[in-house]
Amino acid sequence: MPKLSVVIITHNEEANIRRTLESVTWADEIVVVDSGSADNTVAVCREYTGKVFHQDWLGYGRQKNLAIERSSGEWILSLDADEPIEPELAEEIRGIISSNGAADGYRIPRKTFFLGKRIKHGGWYPDYNLRLFRRGRGRFQERAVHEAVRVEGRVGRTRGAIEHYAYPD
Repeated sequence: MPKLSVVIITHNEEANIRRTLESVTWADEIVVVDSGSADNTVAVCREYTGKVFHQDWLGYGRQKNLAIERSSGEWILSLDADEPIEPELAEEIRGIISSNGAADGYRIPRKTFFLGKRIKHGGWYPDYNLRLFRRGRGRFQERAVHEAVRVEGRVGRTRGAIEHYAYPD
């Protein structure tokens, strides 16, 4: 079966990263690129993977592309430190990979939480983001902010979701 690499960039994410890492322990590889955290982010990440790298901040797109370059899987799942995945999405991703996927990339819906409660109205869901893609078929635009993956080939959608805890307090 093809391998999955989960790639995550971090900076002072001690409060968020454990929940995200716990949600992807089933992946073949987890790669973290940290840009100089002053808290315990790196120590927490090392509890889950030996592939934790330091890189001074290059901007979101470049930082994420570096994480992809440091990974080895045939499939890439890019997550932010505050984005654990639901068990249903984990199962769906395993199915996509084991069947070698009908598409080259997949847009994944995101459920955003504010002060611990899910935002259900106002256009916040499904907030599809292209986060799962085949190695060599997808790459982040090298923008400083608002980075997005560009995929060469067919793009599908998943039903399972990412949970986004961007607004804790």
